[in-house]
Parts: sequence; structure tokens; C-alpha cells
Amino acid sequence: GWQASGDGKLTINMHIPLDTDGVGSKVKGSYIVSNGSITSEGANPDLTNINGKLEYTESSLRGQNVNAQIYGWPVQISLASGQDGWIHASIKGRMTEALIRQAAASPWAEKLHGAADWNAEISVRKPEYNMVITSSLVGLSSSLPPPFDKGATDTLPLRIERKLQGIRQDLTSVSLGDIISAKLLRLGQGGVMQTERGEINLGGNAELPAQTGVILKGNIAHLDVDQWQTLIGDTKGEGSKVTINSASLGIGTLDISGRRINELTLNAKPITDGWQMNLQSREINGDVSWLRGGNGKIIARLKSLIVPPAAPAKISDADTAVKKDREYPALDIVAEEFEVKQKKLGHLELQASEQSDSWRIEKLRISNPDSILSADGEWLNWKHSPNTRMNINWAISDVGKTLERFGYPNTVKGGNTDFIGQLNWPGSPHEFDVLGLNGTFKVDARNGQILQIEPGVARLFSVLSLQNLPRRLTFDFRDVFSSGFVFDKVSANAKIDHGVMSSNDFIMEGPAARVEMKGETDLHKETQHLWVNVTPYIISDSVTLASMVGGPAVAAA
Repeated sequence: GWQASGDGKLTINMHIPLDTDGVGSKVKGSYIVSNGSITSEGANPDLTNINGKLEYTESSLRGQNVNAQIYGWPVQISLASGQDGWIHASIKGRMTEALIRQAAASPWAEKLHGAADWNAEISVRKPEYNMVITSSLVGLSSSLPPPFDKGATDTLPLRIERKLQGIRQDLTSVSLGDIISAKLLRLGQGGVMQTERGEINLGGNAELPAQTGVILKGNIAHLDVDQWQTLIGDTKGEGSKVTINSASLGIGTLDISGRRINELTLNAKPITDGWQMNLQSREINGDVSWLRGGNGKIIARLKSLIVPPAAPAKISDADTAVKKDREYPALDIVAEEFEVKQKKLGHLELQASEQSDSWRIEKLRISNPDSILSADGEWLNWKHSPNTRMNINWAISDVGKTLERFGYPNTVKGGNTDFIGQLNWPGSPHEFDVLGLNGTFKVDARNGQILQIEPGVARLFSVLSLQNLPRRLTFDFRDVFSSGFVFDKVSANAKIDHGVMSSNDFIMEGPAARVEMKGETDLHKETQHLWVNVTPYIISDSVTLASMVGGPAVAAA
């Protein structure tokens, strides 16, 4: 309901015919309001400091240029009554950035600058109430993320309409250009207005649905979740909260956690303690559940997962906001097809969760017909000075096909390998950098054939580039070391220190020779400094050749 208060001065002139029992009486007068106020129990703002003159008769009410304030800012009101019993009021005001921040009290309001004129048309006939607020928003600039950014001279029509249909029901319609529209029907329950049903539409015209609940639907060219996370604060006032009951969105590009998802179709509905979603995009396809509690938990069962590319650098003003420490939810992800940088790696299983200042990677398993990679580890001090530590066990049934899967075809034919190691590097798990790589590992390979290796690829196998050795040997063993060296066994223990790999016990045995190597390989510069001992098997004799080979010359050959 509405309540009025304040001082005033009333004047009245009355003409009452005595011979007609009051029929044909005339009333005329005025009321001068001084420092008055009108308050509402609903979401409508209060009118304060009302000053002006109202004129009335027995059948009409009129007021011109009545001054008042909304949120302490001046407005001008004109009103008049009609023959149909309605009272019509026109209000003119100016919304400034200070007024918006006072009214909204939310971080996103800090992204609005300047001021814009607005008009309101209000019609009242108890118990009905209609209000329409419009503004071109010219003069108001926005540095909100797209599509809500605008220049001060740009026109972006805003329209807010509210119809009170009885004391317990109202319909609110909102539109902002062709960006977003909404229709919400509220019902009074226990003295509080609650949203009963409605629709919020991005890029289209909202319609009032027949079923209960609020639907979020539409299409948007670009949405940056990272930018919006810094701007969405706690909404004040229970009456202003809207609960979404289902969502169906098409998003051209979605930026989240520094990654970009393209051509996304999202369908979602609430479940107990969270949301159930189906995602279809270039990068992610399948079902995803979001569960509340702590930092949340994501459970994903995907048909395909391609690690999304990095999102482009942001240049909008929204990036200047101080960003909160990023909080990652716990993960339980299974993907039938997992792809990284156009490399199809196979079936993925990942389980991880935050523990204090570290992130525990409880399970990482990538499997395909050629190998099974199992790992666990920690993402230490991940918020401020991240460092990644991983324990790796890689059982490879076909080395050649595995290297081809990682982009190195025709490197090795066949072969099976067990790789066990502990590696660590500065940065996040996805920020792998050989310059800071440290750790130890053991390799045990069997029954394969080394093929031609192009210089500069397969850093680990560049240590095995024996086809280059004959160019630096005085004796001719090209039939032994040429492309196609068959090995029965390869074993080595190695250490990596800031991207430099060293081993003192590399041994490779095959039908043609036994090779022993010691030395270092710089994984970043792709240079080697090696001591090689080759024992070729020639008929029944053995010949031992030792040669110091190393430095950039080896890598360049």
C-alpha cells in the first residue's frame, strides 16, 4: 500500500444547493504540499520532499510542476484526473551515475558514467496501477562487458512497465534495445510479492509462459563469464531476486577461466543443490552437473572434450576491475574423446579438488589403444605462486603409434615402453614450460625400430638420433647406424634440472649393436653433449668404438 505524510495548506470553496438535497453541489479548491512524502511497501522508490500545488474540483484533480525527490535527486511531477476515474501522472527526472549506484548498490553500477533523462507515466485507479518508465540513455556511458557496453552518445532505448492487477498480482515488462527483454508475473503471498512465472529473453521479445517458473532463453554473440564474475554482487532485497527454472541459450563465443568456447548451445534445469546441463559446442559435448557447496563441484560425462583455446586478451574497461582470487570447483570429468592442440589422445578421466592452498589432482588417466597414462599430483600454492608436481606412470603398448598420436609420425615403429617419473614445473598444470622443468624418470622400452628422425622434433628421442653419428665417425658403420635401427631393449634413468636432461646409464641393445650413452640434452635449446659407446655385432667379433660427440653441432646435423 501507499502512505502519504507532510505539511500542507488546504483551501476550499463549496456551493451546495439547499433545495436539491445537495444534488448539483460544486467543490473547488487547492492544496499546497510542503515537504511531503509518499512511501510504498513494494519495490517502488519513495517520493520525498514533495512541494507544489494541487487543484481540485468535485470531479477532477490537477497538479502542474510539482517538485519532489527520488533517492534524494530532483524530479518534476504533473498530474491530472480523467473522466474514467483514472489519475494520470507524468514524472520527469535525470538518472545520474550517483543515483544509479545509490539505488543498485552493486559492483556493476560502478561501470556506468554520466547521466540520462527519463520519463515515467503513471496511471492509478484503485485497485489498478500502471507505470511506464522510458529513457534513451543518451548521456550515460557503460563499460560493462558486451553486449551491455555503450558510448555516451549512443541511443539504447530502455522501457520498464509495471501493471498492478489487483492488490495481489502485478506484471513487469522490461526491454533494453534489442539486447534483452523480460516479462515477470508476481503474486502476493504472505504479504510478499513472489515471482510466479516469466521469461527473460536475450536478443528477442519475452513472452509470458503458461507454466510456472522463470525461463531464460535466447541468443547472444559473446559472453565473458570472467568479467561478469567481478561485477555481480549480492542482490539486496528478497523481492528483487528471480529464480531461473530452466535455461536454453545459444552463445557464439563464451570466455570462461581464460579459455574460449565456440558455438555453444546450452540447455539447463535446476536439480537438488545445483544444475543439470547439456552442452553442445565445438569443444565440449555432453552432460554436466554443477553442485553447490564450498567452491562447488563439476561432474561431467562428455562424448568429446577439446581443450578450448586461450581467450583473446581483453581491452575493455571492465578488465581494469580488481579481480578476485579465482576459485576452482572440484572436478569429476570423464570424456570419451579427449583432444589437446589437434592431438586426439583418447579416453580421459580426471578427479581433482582444492585442499587448503593447494589443488589435489587425485586421478588423471588418459587411455587409448596404444597406451595408458596414469598420473596424480598437486597444484601447489595455486592462487599466488603456483607450482605443479606430478607422479606419472605411462604404459605404452605401441611407441610408434603413440608418438604419431602426439604429432611425431615415422619416428619409431612398434615397441612397448614403461615410463615412470616424478616431474615438477613452475606455473599451473596447463602452463607446462620445459625451461623450469625438473624431476626424474625411468624408461624401459622393448622390441621396436628407430626410424628417420627429423632434427628439432621429439626432444626425448633426439638423444637416440644415431643416424647422425656416422657423419662424425672416422670408421664406416653406416649399415649399423642408418635409419631403421632395430632394438630389443632400451633402458635409462634420467634427471631433469631446469630443462636440461642428463643420464649416465642409457643402454640400447639390438641385433646389430649395443649402444651406451652418457651426457646431457638441453630440451629447450635442442642441443646435446653426449659420450657414446657403440659395440657393433659383426659376425663373431666385437668392435668397440668410443667417441665424444656433443654440443650444438650434433643438434644441427
